[in-house]
Amino acid sequence: MNAISQFLNERVSYHVHELQQPAPKPQQMTEILQAAMSTPDHGKLKPWHFLVVNQQNIEALISLLQTAWQTANASLEPQRAKRLASYLKQAPSLVLVSAELAEDSHISKQDQIFSAAAACQMILLSADALGFGGIWYSTDAVELPNVRHLLGLQDRHHPVGFLVIGSPITKRTKSRSNVAELSVEWQGAATVSPWGSTQSVKQEQQ
Repeated sequence: MNAISQFLNERVSYHVHELQQPAPKPQQMTEILQAAMSTPDHGKLKPWHFLVVNQQNIEALISLLQTAWQTANASLEPQRAKRLASYLKQAPSLVLVSAELAEDSHISKQDQIFSAAAACQMILLSADALGFGGIWYSTDAVELPNVRHLLGLQDRHHPVGFLVIGSPITKRTKSRSNVAELSVEWQGAATVSPWGSTQSVKQEQQ
């Protein structure tokens, strides 16, 4: 296994409580986000929007979000809003990644959204490469109209990931599944075989 493959296999997510300061400095954050420019991009639309929230602005953002959550959605219980706020307060830095949809493009919205989601992984990998850690949280809490307004999002923005980035308190590893358990090889119409089984047969026949 070469160094790049090993790096990819050793990547782990660090939950917000496993991260601390320092967060990436502006120059480092620029380098991290620049990696997203290498994301697969059907039609070369660059359908990405990155909203960075530094630690000094997180508390002010949370205060606004808590009010917005409760105003916009009566089903969002105060306890859940408090829990969401608690998560975000611990974040060394936040990056909200959205697909910036080109409505008039022949490229499907789905492809544009997939590209933005792929950008999230590129950002996390780049952060890891610089010695930071991160995690990708869902965007349910920002899908409400007045929350979107607070974040400066327009109708064309489709949030795909709330990324928390900081320094791991403790570096750790994680065991990985065997990809063969999740893979099959197509053999013909409606026929597949377990991945690796045909290779084994061919080797035996040689």
